[in-house]
Amino acid sequence: MSKYARYHLIGTVLIFFLGGIVNMTVFCPNCLKEPFFLSRNFNISFCYSGAAWAAYWKGSEFLVELWDKHIPWIVAPLKRFFVSLVSITIYVFLVVWALDIYFDLVFFEKSFSEVFEDSNSSFTTSLMITLGINVFMHGRGFLISWRQASIDVEKLKTEQVSTQYESLKNQVNPHFLFNSFNALSSLVYEDQDKAVEFIRKLSNVYRYVLECKDEEVVELSKEMDFAKNFIFLQKIRFGDNLSFDINTSNPSAYVPPLAIQILIENAVKHNVVSEQYPLNVKLDIDDEYCTITNNLKEKKTKDSTGIGLDNLISRYRYLTDKEVKVEKTENTFVVKLPLLKIEK
Repeated sequence: MSKYARYHLIGTVLIFFLGGIVNMTVFCPNCLKEPFFLSRNFNISFCYSGAAWAAYWKGSEFLVELWDKHIPWIVAPLKRFFVSLVSITIYVFLVVWALDIYFDLVFFEKSFSEVFEDSNSSFTTSLMITLGINVFMHGRGFLISWRQASIDVEKLKTEQVSTQYESLKNQVNPHFLFNSFNALSSLVYEDQDKAVEFIRKLSNVYRYVLECKDEEVVELSKEMDFAKNFIFLQKIRFGDNLSFDINTSNPSAYVPPLAIQILIENAVKHNVVSEQYPLNVKLDIDDEYCTITNNLKEKKTKDSTGIGLDNLISRYRYLTDKEVKVEKTENTFVVKLPLLKIEK
């Protein structure tokens, strides 16, 4: 038996006995006195009470978990209230009828008319008990969700700070600055107009990283403008050894800041870029995904901490149910980023 199943079995048994004791003490105090105590009818009534409490409790637990998953309070509170109320009422009605029919017909040998009268009289009490259980369950679920949401927010902030720090560090580390200034020094003598453009795009890269540091998501168009500036710098550095193919339908969508740049930078960092082994990076953007594909010729040693993609995947888990898809074959590496739709 699994740990999960054992936990629920022990919980059900405890609820059965505690519910039976509470029910017999509160609603039938004379049942605990002689001569009824420990008689056949007492045992049957105790089993009925315990089974009812176990059914109400575990059923309420199931319904709360079900609606938490499909109709969260934060998304549709009014709808959730009515759906919960109706489902609980129907559930209690079915449980009362099932227990009354079984116990009254089998053990007390009552007629259907007597069973019907007993069920109607016990339905209101059972519903009030179950509603009380549900108030507890919903309150507990709300506190757990609130606590988890707080943890997720702090985790997201940490990952954003880590990603921003990593990106800033990559842009200002000695290797990047040396390569950028080296390329710029060559351009100054060869093509002054392109040198001016290089400086402008390098400035845009730094400005964008600083501007989006407090944003959870940014417009895809802005991220693509930034990515194109970054691509320009890389193209100057590697020349024809590095090629980019961008196909986009320009959807109105959002992505986490620096998402596309991180994947482009990873492709350059992790792979050989040379005349013998040129690197080809392809960006395909449709209405649902931004797909970044590159051919593989991995370096033996990589100048990378390896946290960029992991942090990006974690940020997506917080922002959407859609997963980042990563596919690695012998010759290619593909990452599909879900595009986020935000209603204004």
